[in-house]
Amino acid sequence: MTGRAEKRRYTIAVDTGGTFTDLVLADQHQILGLYKALTTPGDLLRGLTTALEAAAAAHRMSTGQLLEQTSIFIYSTTHSTNAILEGKVARTAFLTTRGHPDILLYKEGGKDQMHNWAMPFPKPYVPRRLTFEITERVTSSGTVAIALDEREVRKVVDRLAELQVEAVGVCLLWSSLNPEHELRIAAILEEHLPGVEYSLGHRVNRIIREYRRASATVIDASLKPLMRHHLNDMDSRLRALGFRGEPLMVTHVSGGVLHLDQMLERPLQTIDSGPALAPIAGIVFDRAEPATTSPDLLVIDTGGTSFDASLIVSGQVAYTREKWFGPRWTGHMTGLPAVDTKSIGAGGGSIAYVDAGGLLHVGPESAGADPGPVAYGRGGTEPTVTDAALVLGYLDSADFLGGAMPLDRDAARAAVVEHLARPLGVSAEQAAEAVLAIVSEAMRGLLGDLTVSQGKDARECVIVAGGGAAGLNVVRIAREAGIRQVLLPKLAAGLSAVGGLYSDIMAVFSRGHYALTSDFGYTGVNSVLKDLDREISEFLAGIDHPGERTRRFLCEARYEQEMWEIEVLLGKTPVFDGQSDLARLHAEFDARHLELFATQQPGAPIEVITWRGEARVIRPKPVLSDLGAAGRGTESGAAVPRSRRTAYFDGRPIDTPVYHGADLAPGARIVGPAIVSEPTTTIVLDPGCTAVVRPAHYLIEIGA
Repeated sequence: MTGRAEKRRYTIAVDTGGTFTDLVLADQHQILGLYKALTTPGDLLRGLTTALEAAAAAHRMSTGQLLEQTSIFIYSTTHSTNAILEGKVARTAFLTTRGHPDILLYKEGGKDQMHNWAMPFPKPYVPRRLTFEITERVTSSGTVAIALDEREVRKVVDRLAELQVEAVGVCLLWSSLNPEHELRIAAILEEHLPGVEYSLGHRVNRIIREYRRASATVIDASLKPLMRHHLNDMDSRLRALGFRGEPLMVTHVSGGVLHLDQMLERPLQTIDSGPALAPIAGIVFDRAEPATTSPDLLVIDTGGTSFDASLIVSGQVAYTREKWFGPRWTGHMTGLPAVDTKSIGAGGGSIAYVDAGGLLHVGPESAGADPGPVAYGRGGTEPTVTDAALVLGYLDSADFLGGAMPLDRDAARAAVVEHLARPLGVSAEQAAEAVLAIVSEAMRGLLGDLTVSQGKDARECVIVAGGGAAGLNVVRIAREAGIRQVLLPKLAAGLSAVGGLYSDIMAVFSRGHYALTSDFGYTGVNSVLKDLDREISEFLAGIDHPGERTRRFLCEARYEQEMWEIEVLLGKTPVFDGQSDLARLHAEFDARHLELFATQQPGAPIEVITWRGEARVIRPKPVLSDLGAAGRGTESGAAVPRSRRTAYFDGRPIDTPVYHGADLAPGARIVGPAIVSEPTTTIVLDPGCTAVVRPAHYLIEIGA
C-alpha cells in the first residue's frame, strides 16, 4: 500500500423505458444510487442527461466531471422496438430463393385461426413490391443444385437503386448449411450499391427454420441505418459531454452486453433488450437474501407501460426462440435465443376506462411519459393506475420520486370521478380499488401462465419485484397467487438498469444442423461444434476487457416428430465420440422433458435441430451496498413511522403508518397495514403482511 487514495472510477448503467429513463451509478466497489428522469421520446439524450445531472448533483459534481470519471457506460434502449412499432425503419428489400416469395407472408401459419380461409393474412414485414426472387438452389445437404444467376442479381440490384432502397435483407433457402450464394450477393451489393446496409441470413440467425431466419434478416437490415445513426450519435454526444471511458456498451436480448462496434453489426439484438436485464438483477438480489424458501424465482418488472415477467429455475435464466414481436402468429419473430420474458400492457401509466356496455377496463393503452398520468400535471386527462393509487392514499403527492416530482391528487381524483366513478355509479375510492383489482388480476394471470408453461407451480416460487409501480400491488398479486415471499429491492424502480450493471459481455452463436440419435452423424455434428468453438475463441480474443472467459454449449432438441424443441446443456467443450456420449444426451433431455411436461419417453429417438455456443466475459461487479438507512429502528427491531395517512385496504379506510426508507435500519420489521416510501418506489403492505429491512432490499412475508 502506498497510502495514496484510490482514484474513483464509475460505472453507469442506463435503461430508457417508455415512461422513465433509469440510471444506476456504481464505483469500483458498490452501487451508489438510482436516478430517474422522464423519458424524452423525441431525443432520448435529453431525458438521459437529466438523470445524469441528478446523479452528478447527488455526489457534488458537474455532469462533465461525473462522465470524465466514468470508465464504463452501459446503455439499454427501446429505440429499435419503437421504430418497428411506429413503422420508422429503413425502406428494406427482401431477396430470397426463386419460388419462395411468401415466406414473410405465411410465417408459421400467419394467423391465429390457421384454417379460417376467410381471415386475411396480415401484411408481411417487407411488402411484395420490394420482394425479389433470385435464381439459385442449395439442397438440404448443402450442395449446390442450381448455380447463382449473377446476371439476374445485378439486374435486381439495379432495380433496388431505382426504388431508392435503404437496406437489403438476403435470406436464401439452406444458406444456413452453405452460405456461398449469400456471400456472392453481398459482394455484388457492395460493388453496385455502396453505402446501402444489408444483412445476410446465415450471419444473423443461422438456423434451419426459413421463416425465422428470413424474418430476423429483414428486421436486422431495416434497423441498421437507424441504429447505426442512433448509437453513434449517442456515443459522440456523451463524449462531447465529457465521457472518456471504454466504447459504449449496449445491452442485448440474450441478457448480456456488447461493445458499440459489435452491436452496430447486429442491431436486431437490441429489440426487447430492456426486459431481458431484469432477470439478471433478480438473481443478484435473491443471492443476497438468506431466508428465501425456494430456488425458483418469478421476476416481475412493473413500469409505466408494461408488466414484464420471467421465471428463474434454480438460479438459471430461461431462454426461448418463441418470442413474437406483436401478436402470436400474426406479428413478427426474430427466432433469436432471447431471455424468456412475457409481457402485457399493464403498468403505472395504463389507462382505465368504462366501455359503452358499462364495463371497466385497464390498459393496454398507456399514458406513457408524455403526457403521463393525470397526476403528473403534464396534460393527461384519462385516469391511470398511478392516479388510482394516489386516490387510495398509497402515494404521497408531495414525496413522489423523493419530492422531485409533486403529484396533483385533486386532479387525479377528479379524473377518476369523471371517467370511472360516475359512469359506474360508485365512489372515487371504490372505482380506484376496482382499477387496482383488475390490473392485479391480469398480472397474476400472466404469472400463472408463465409458471404452468415451464412445468412449475407459482406457489413454490419467490417473487422479485421491480419497476417503479411494483410496490403498489405486489402483495396483492402474491397473495392471490398463493406466493408467500417477495423480495422488493430498494432499487426496484431501476431493476433493468441494475441488471445492466451486473450483465456480462456475451455473444451467442448458432448452427442449424439436423441430427437423429438413432442414426447419428458423428462427423457432421463434431464439425459443427468445432466451428462454434472456433467462433467463440475468435470472439473472446477480440474482447479487450478484464474478466474470466467462459464458454458453454447447448442443443435444441425434441423427441422424434414432436413440434418444438427444448434446450439441453452439453457442457464446456462437447465432443461426441460414441454411444456413451449419446446416452448422456438422452439422459439430460429426458430429465428436462419430464421437468417441463411431466412425461418422458426414455430410449425414444431424439432429433437435434440446432447447436448453440455461448461466449461470456464475466465482468467485475460491484456489491449490493446498504442503500440508505439513517437508522431510526429501535433495539427490538421495530420501526418508527415518520407520519400517518388514510389509505384504503379492501375498501376500508385505515389510518396507516408511513415509513421512510432512509429511517429504516437493516433488521427493522414493519407490520402491515403500512406504507414504505423509498425515493423511487412505494411499497404498500396489506394487513397481515410483514416486511423485514435488508441492506439493499425488503423481504416481505405474505400472511394468509
